[in-house]
Amino acid sequence: MERAHRRGIATTAAAAALLLTTGTAHADLPPDELRATTDHYLFEISLDSFLDVKAEQRHADQLDWSDDACSYSPDEPLGYEFKPACQRHDFGYRNYELQSRFTEDNRLRIDDNFRDDMYDVCAGDSNCETTADAYYWAVRQFGASTVSTPAAIDAADLREVRSESGDLLAITAQDPTGRTITLPTHR
Repeated sequence: MERAHRRGIATTAAAAALLLTTGTAHADLPPDELRATTDHYLFEISLDSFLDVKAEQRHADQLDWSDDACSYSPDEPLGYEFKPACQRHDFGYRNYELQSRFTEDNRLRIDDNFRDDMYDVCAGDSNCETTADAYYWAVRQFGASTVSTPAAIDAADLREVRSESGDLLAITAQDPTGRTITLPTHR
């Protein structure tokens, strides 16, 4: 009897230890719910809320939370914090690819959301919006042929053109044919 009692206590203790060490579990989502959840995280919540969800790694067994941020390009070009926007953009590309719905229309929707996220960071600052437009241009030109936001930005070879006093005059880029172009500015 005492032996059975000890075995019961040991089993209860092992189960409690397992529950305490595994954290919050999330049940696997059926495909339709997984797509709806991906869309919710990508398009319907604020960027700050997205970062909170990303930190929790919800549904990590079904969603790709990895990102390159803006690693091949500045995370803070001209001092503007675009890293969270790049992270959500990578989330969109990677999960739409995993869910077999990375079409040109969906890529445009993800890229437009990326631009909107960067514009939110800019809060109306025209130099920031010019830089955001350059990042957006890069992912529109090269995003379909690259696996991450920074790879697209790197492929565009973005370069700032400044006046002698240091003011941003323009941003140049390489188009897919290798030709240098000047991107429009917000002035």
